[in-house]
Amino acid sequence: MKQIVDGFYSAIKSGDNERLWALIHDDFTLVCPTRDHILSGVYQGKSRFFEEVLPRVFGCVDPDQMVFCNEHRILCADGATVVALAINEGRARSGEYYDQAYLHIFKCVGGQVLTLIEGFDTALANRALWGNTVALPADQNFTMGSLDALGFA
Repeated sequence: MKQIVDGFYSAIKSGDNERLWALIHDDFTLVCPTRDHILSGVYQGKSRFFEEVLPRVFGCVDPDQMVFCNEHRILCADGATVVALAINEGRARSGEYYDQAYLHIFKCVGGQVLTLIEGFDTALANRALWGNTVALPADQNFTMGSLDALGFA
């Protein structure tokens, strides 16, 4: 599973959307366990991730001044679950540094990422990236029960 996660970060870092597409399961779920932020809650589906979530983030940076997931480290891997930390390097279009740190929990199946739980500094993201951007409505609010439904029991 470590190879899948390393591939995920490599694709994000290099901007290789074809490789990223291949690594994401059709039934992909992104979980942002926060409330009242631009990205908060449970977002379901590979297409939604690529068509709505990624543009919301990547559209706020100049790719010549930003490297997403420039560094990453896998902290632990146990079966289908991998825990990793990643750090960006660069500036957002706002001019602020967006050296964001992400704590990621992956659930992988069949050589692809099925679920990604993403923790990040929401205050930094709101300030540097989004300003007054309207929140992207989630498919459901995050609850601890969301984790059970996704196989993190």
